[in-house]
This record gives sequence, C-alpha cells and structure tokens, in this order.
Amino acid sequence: MAQQYREGNWFGVPLGHGQMALGLVARRPKRGGLLLGYFFGPPRKHAPDAAELQSLAARDVLLVCRFKEAPLHRGLWRVVGDCAKWRHKDWPMPAFLRKEGLSGRAIRIEYAQDNLTTPARESEAAATDAALPEDIVYDEIRLVETLNRLFAEQRPVTLDPGQWTR
Repeated sequence: MAQQYREGNWFGVPLGHGQMALGLVARRPKRGGLLLGYFFGPPRKHAPDAAELQSLAARDVLLVCRFKEAPLHRGLWRVVGDCAKWRHKDWPMPAFLRKEGLSGRAIRIEYAQDNLTTPARESEAAATDAALPEDIVYDEIRLVETLNRLFAEQRPVTLDPGQWTR
C-alpha cells in the first residue's frame, strides 16, 4: 500500500548500519514524480521528537535536491512527523547549478514551484552561483550514497538559502 505524504512531512532515509538521515518534503508538484527535499544530519538511530523537528530550519540543511518520490511513495522512507507551521517561504526553492560537459560552462537553473522537471529559467551562472546545489535528480541509491559521503567528510556545509534568489 502506498504511503501518504505531503509538503512539510519529515521522513527518515535509511543509511545502513541502523542509521538514518532526516529529510523534509519541501515541494511536491502534482505531476512529474520528483520532489524537492531538504536533508539533515547528523546520522541517527531513531527519529527525533517533535521539538527537535520544529527546531530545524533551512539554514541547517546538509543537502537540498530534487529526488525521485518512489522510496517515499513505497514507504521505504517512513514519514516521521510534520512541520507544524508549514510555509514555502521558510523553505525556499533554490536555484541549481549545471555544468556542461565539454565546454565546462556553468548555467544557473531555476524551476517553478509546481514543476521540478522542466526549468522555468536558465541563465549564465555568476561567480556567486558556484555554491548552488548541483542540478541533478537523485534516485534512492545515489541520495543515500551522497548523504553517507557528506556525513563522512564532516566538513562545514556552504549552502546559504539567502543566495538562492537574485
């Protein structure tokens, strides 16, 4: 049976070895099968309580990305709570950075709130765009691998939601 979920739901992402990361559904368009998620550390053995969930904010994010909804839909990633006062403005839609393979040219990609599959706007990236999240769609395996790598690196995250809009 399909798990029900919506924007503002917190969910656990199994990392292996009895550990999980915490994710938040920040955008769920009606079509496309993609979601925008905010992902947080540190790795944990149990879901946090409601007070800890409410204390998290966009500035605390480890990774923000577009990802396939299948693991949530199938219940592999379990919903563990709700954001009590859900507002889009508290969890902004980032711009993303795409690098062309041959030329190495950097392109700033922006998606509409209700369409995470087709860019609404593409423009030449500025130097300040270098810290934007990468414009890729994560599947279940790649997202877990990326989270594990980020946790293993233990370096400060340089994502700044304040730089996502021009």
